[in-house]
Amino acid sequence: MNYKGLISVLLKKILLQGTLAVGIILFFTFYLGITISDLSPSFTFSLFLVPITLAQINIFSFYLIPKFLFQQQYFWFTVYSAYTAIISTFFIVLSSFYGFFYVNSLFDLSNQFLLPKNLYLIIIGVFILVLLAAFFSVSRESYKTQLRNKELNYELIGRELLLKQEELSYLKMQIHPHFLFNTLNSIYGFAIAKKDQTPALILKLSNLLDYILFQTPKAKVALQDEINHLQDYIALEKLRHGDKLKVKVSFPQEADHLMVAPMLFLPFLENTFKHGKSQRNDAFMDLKMITKGSDIDFILRNSVESKLIKNDFLSSGIGLPNIKKRLNLLYPEAHELTINQSSNEYIVQLKIQTEKLRIV
Repeated sequence: MNYKGLISVLLKKILLQGTLAVGIILFFTFYLGITISDLSPSFTFSLFLVPITLAQINIFSFYLIPKFLFQQQYFWFTVYSAYTAIISTFFIVLSSFYGFFYVNSLFDLSNQFLLPKNLYLIIIGVFILVLLAAFFSVSRESYKTQLRNKELNYELIGRELLLKQEELSYLKMQIHPHFLFNTLNSIYGFAIAKKDQTPALILKLSNLLDYILFQTPKAKVALQDEINHLQDYIALEKLRHGDKLKVKVSFPQEADHLMVAPMLFLPFLENTFKHGKSQRNDAFMDLKMITKGSDIDFILRNSVESKLIKNDFLSSGIGLPNIKKRLNLLYPEAHELTINQSSNEYIVQLKIQTEKLRIV
């Protein structure tokens, strides 16, 4: 602490002690002078009570209560409080005798201020002030503790939010390279074979990249934009697979009024086109998206080779774990994901309450 800081702290302590001393004097001046017409004797007498009262307030408020009561050491707090009260009572009586004789040497009180009559009131008055000061000290410390707890909670919430943002960004980064790797491989194959569909593939990829670069960084996008993105991806995959995979899709006609997290449905489609293709003629992919108010029902069915049944196509890589993490981050307690499988198909159903999207 620098010199100016030390002076500031010292001045604050002096001001606090001075304020307490003035309060003690005013209290005893009116407390003991209520039965006499002239307040001068009680004012003079109260000066003798300032040191012991101030000492007790400091001992309780700044030592016993913080060190023992706040630390939940109730036994030692009780013991030391009792010792302090006994010793203080002795000094209260001693100060009162000296104050009484001094006041009587200055004023003619005509038996208006008798020490034996008022001694127990003086002791009670001192302890009333100590209790009031202790109550104020406890209340102030409790208020400070609440403020500190709030600050800690805000700090923890901020750190948790930052971690979730970083985790969500990492999950998005996992999706993009995975998608681009598959698509670029396909374009490379088409280019080697010099197929006519290559320009169309590149155009679709351009649209998808535009969406990834400018839309996915957003916390939420219009559902219609997400649908357009899915349609571009499906069109690109249809160009790749041709007639080997029968594709059927159904999207809502108007979806601009709903907002969703970007790139939420694409991993399901990626896995579908990756594992849904088959050497059989009946390979298919059936996608339905239904909106009910602010809720979305996403249903995806696809054929799968029987040899892949034992290995859930969403159980490895960045599939299901990635999706579940993102859903838990973005739609906690506001989504329902179910995956069912039969001998020749997978059915994925995702229900989302869009109005409960958590902005991370």
